[in-house]
This record gives sequence, structure tokens and C-alpha cells, in this order.
Amino acid sequence: MVLTEEKLRSLYKKDENMKEISLEKGTILTPSARQFLIDKDIKVVDKIVGKTEEAREFKEIRNEESKPKYKGILGELYVEKPEYMTQIYGNILVKKDDKRIIFRGVIDSFQSRWLVLMKDLEEIKNVKLQKDLESIEKFIKNILVSEVIGEALVDIKVLEKSLDEIRDISHNPKKYFNREHLFGICSKDSYPVIKLNEMRALSRELEIKGVEAFVKENGTIERRDILLALNRLSSAIYIMMLRGVTGEYGNR
Repeated sequence: MVLTEEKLRSLYKKDENMKEISLEKGTILTPSARQFLIDKDIKVVDKIVGKTEEAREFKEIRNEESKPKYKGILGELYVEKPEYMTQIYGNILVKKDDKRIIFRGVIDSFQSRWLVLMKDLEEIKNVKLQKDLESIEKFIKNILVSEVIGEALVDIKVLEKSLDEIRDISHNPKKYFNREHLFGICSKDSYPVIKLNEMRALSRELEIKGVEAFVKENGTIERRDILLALNRLSSAIYIMMLRGVTGEYGNR
């Protein structure tokens, strides 16, 4: 016999003071039915005569299956993971529209587009360009992994520069590239520069999602290291653009 949540709800409507339910040996509870019993604090009583080993084993197995496997951020318990929820860390569940989950999705999408860009620009066969693309890709991956496992970003570099150096270079193109800032990117620029400009713009959107995820309404700031890295990501891509317009990646 299979006991579903629908059947349980039907029984509960008839007796909303239900505190326990008797089940025949061999009864199978669906995951949603188990969760319903937990939510309503309804005790399961076995219709088993005697104390045979088979009876005790059956009871132990079902009790184990009924134990909550997951927790919500408000302390709620779940036997099974609802389809609209996901694990944010360990066995802790949040809804899939949680701001940190949204951030993970956006950085995942950004990384996937960066990989496509790397593949697309392989044909240029410029060693410096490929090296810089790989450096940014590693930087993105470090941010993503750091957020998921909850470990701090330490002494991280990109384009072989510290994050402070990245900021200084991106703010002073005259000093480092003997030219002014790039204010007029257009279709006449090289293909790598145009694509890098697209990714730079997307990195700004990614940074906004980071702010939404880690800056709380009460002013509390979480993961300052990630917020700093996200800010420098767009700066690093901008430096690649400057390298592109000054001919370091070829003339395509």
C-alpha cells in the first residue's frame, strides 16, 4: 500500500485533531506524505502484532526514512528537498530565488560566456591574449568557488597583478598606455576589443548581483573580499581592452 500526501490531507480534513495514524506493515509513504506528517506533528503508529525481528526492523527502517535530512534558514525541517529549494551550503536549504543563489547563477553564466569567448578568440593565435583570457577565467573560477565553499580569497592576482595594481592601471591609462580612457568604443574597433567590452559590461551586472547578495538592508556587509574582486574584474577586463587598442593582441 502506498500512502500519498493527497490521501493524508483527505483524512486530516475529517479529523483536524489527528495526533497519530496507524499504518499496516509494508505501507509506503511518499516523500511529500512524510513531510506532511512532520509538518502536522502526526505520530505514526504501526499495526504490528508482537515484537519479532522482522517487525522491529521494519519500524527502524521507516523511522530512519522519516528523519529530516535538511534544514531551512529559519530552522524548518525537511525529510526531502522540495523542488523549489536548493542547498546553499551543507544541508541548509533556501528557495531558488534567494539572492545568493541568483548571484551563483549569474556568475556561472558569466563564466560560461567567458569560456565561449576564449574558444572564439583561439583562432587569433596571440599568446599574450590567450594568457590574459586564461588569467581572467581562473580569477572568475576562484570567486565562484570561494563563495560556494565559504573560504576567503587570499592574495589573489589577475593578469599577474595584485588587485591594488589592477585598480591603479585601470585608472591611469595615460601613465601605463600613453593614451586617454576608452570612451568611444565602436564597431570599427578590433573584434577582441568589442567582445571584451561586452564582457566588461556584463561584469558590471554581475557586480550588482554581488552587492544585492552580500550587502544587507541593515547595512551589514558580507564577503567584502568577493565584492572587491568583482569590482576589480571589470577593471581587469578594461585593462585587456586597453592592451587590445594599443595593438598588444594583434590587429584583427
